[in-house]
Amino acid sequence: MLLAAVQSFLNVFFPPPANKFMSMVSAGLLINQVPSSPYFSKSVSSVMSQAVRINVVRFPGDKGKVVLLGSSLQETLEITSGKFGAEIVELLSLKGAVIDDVRVLRDWDTIVAVTKDHTELPASPERCAHDHGQPHGSASEPADFVLRRTAHCLLPDAASRCDWVKLNVGGKVFATTRATLTSDRSSMLTTMFEPGWSSITDGGGAYLIDRSPEYFEPLLNFLRHGKLIINEGVNPQGVLEEAKFFGISKAIEPLEALVQSEELSSSGHFTRKEFLRMLSSTSSASMLRCQGIDLENVDLSYFDLRNINFKCANLRGCNLSNCDLSNCVLERADLSNANLDGAIIQCVYMQRVNLEGATMRGCTMGERLGGNITNMEGANLKAVLFDNSQMNGINLRLASLKGAFLRSCNLRYAIMAGTDLENCDLTGSDLQHANLRGSNLAGVIFDNIIAPLHMSQTVNVTVQAAPLPPQGPLPPPAPPPN
Repeated sequence: MLLAAVQSFLNVFFPPPANKFMSMVSAGLLINQVPSSPYFSKSVSSVMSQAVRINVVRFPGDKGKVVLLGSSLQETLEITSGKFGAEIVELLSLKGAVIDDVRVLRDWDTIVAVTKDHTELPASPERCAHDHGQPHGSASEPADFVLRRTAHCLLPDAASRCDWVKLNVGGKVFATTRATLTSDRSSMLTTMFEPGWSSITDGGGAYLIDRSPEYFEPLLNFLRHGKLIINEGVNPQGVLEEAKFFGISKAIEPLEALVQSEELSSSGHFTRKEFLRMLSSTSSASMLRCQGIDLENVDLSYFDLRNINFKCANLRGCNLSNCDLSNCVLERADLSNANLDGAIIQCVYMQRVNLEGATMRGCTMGERLGGNITNMEGANLKAVLFDNSQMNGINLRLASLKGAFLRSCNLRYAIMAGTDLENCDLTGSDLQHANLRGSNLAGVIFDNIIAPLHMSQTVNVTVQAAPLPPQGPLPPPAPPPN
């Protein structure tokens, strides 16, 4: 009688089948099994550990519902249908794969529910044109299209951000994605292309923007990859004004530094203080254009000069000792009689640079792991002092090193084909695997070199032959011995 009373009480507050587990617990209590006993705790924990929860979504923007995974696919479909109030006929992964076995699902997996009428995923014009009216959300739908649209479940505006849009800027049409235009969330472009913003379009559907296309294009590329690249002939001041108009804050600072450097470069000779002010206004990671700058005899020792374009610059007699010149451009620059002792000159483009009479003792010019080699092809390196420098892998092809000092230098794998090394001092240098084919080695000092020259290398050694004795009459024969 007591057992029947307890069972009726459970039926009122825990209707079947939800009271099944409670019935087990109550039955256990009636047979004097203590709930805190090891057997009881193990049974409860094993039942609870088998519960797998999945997040089921139906359409873009849907936050989904948490569903307890059933013991079979059919049971899971029934539970999911009850949750959504619609008949769910199929479950898909976020990549569009059909789920036919619930054992492949793990706790908190996100899956897509497909209803019987296939209306859970709204159609797009592009997809309609491709499918010619085929209903969306079916099992035959391509996986990439399902993924693109179900991405809304994680980011509500993801699909709209992937839409391609056309811009008519001052008569020139640009094609890009909404995600690119809204990458700077504080810019005016983000506001213009937010939902609900109305803009005027031309006959082709491109949004009309009354600005200069020449200055807008570098900013569009900046939004695409985060790097500021301005083609030659484009005024950075105009690009700066466009960046301020559109509110692209990340591009304003490097543009201001670029404009300032160009203004200073056109104003004549620089002082150390002026150049330091220009350096402090820009990041060392961004390229600073200093083409043709005049820094003759200026002391720039210990400066961080990475990523600066010194093409055709006047650096005669400049003190660059212990500077970091990595990734600089020094093509055709004049560094004659400059002091570069202890400088870091890795991955530097120095084609046809003039370094005649410069001192470069203890420099690091060797090939950097994962970087480009320092290129001194065709450079004027006459009488340069390179003692104790790291020059492994350097490109000295067709360079002139007449009278240069390369004592105790590391020249492993150096490219010195066709190099003029006349009267060069290579005492104690490491020339292992160096390429000296076609080089002029007249008067070169090879004392105590670490590695011998390869016999297969063709070198041009000019040797002055000793003069032959004059041809005269033959001496008379010696008289016979007595």
